[in-house]
Amino acid sequence: MHINFLQAAQYESTIDLLYDIGTHYNGAHAATREVVKAHFMSQLLAADSAVRIVVAMRDDGMVTGLIAITIFHSFVNPVAGESGQLFIKELYVHSNARRTGVGEALMQWAARYALNNGCARMDWHVMAYNDKARNFYESLGAAHVAERLHYRLDGENLARLGSLTNLNKGDEST
Repeated sequence: MHINFLQAAQYESTIDLLYDIGTHYNGAHAATREVVKAHFMSQLLAADSAVRIVVAMRDDGMVTGLIAITIFHSFVNPVAGESGQLFIKELYVHSNARRTGVGEALMQWAARYALNNGCARMDWHVMAYNDKARNFYESLGAAHVAERLHYRLDGENLARLGSLTNLNKGDEST
């Protein structure tokens, strides 16, 4: 297995993996491979995308897993070695490669990358009902952060807040 940042040669195999993610989570409502590819090329690989994609590949070049990461720095704790946070947006292993060490290898790679880039921690979200994922993360030494809450604005509430016009002219950025 080889793990590194996504390269152009892995795009098609990664799109296959992203399609597998969609079918895993959305079943019959999953987007087509063509829609997944368009999203991948226009959004995930966009020049302004904050996410960096790291892939696990077999010797034949097939992508079997990915981890999408970004690094943030604290506004309240500027101390070197304590301000960095590697955030994991996604960790996914192809359904045919689970329980083979791919997920753990991707997490190890991310941990090394975090440490090499001055991060004091790694954080991510997991669905409360996903016992397999929670057990996997806990087996790596991760702990549930009980004092943090996850909030979300979507649908009508997002549209309502986004349409408020309390900004001074010239303060809006797109």
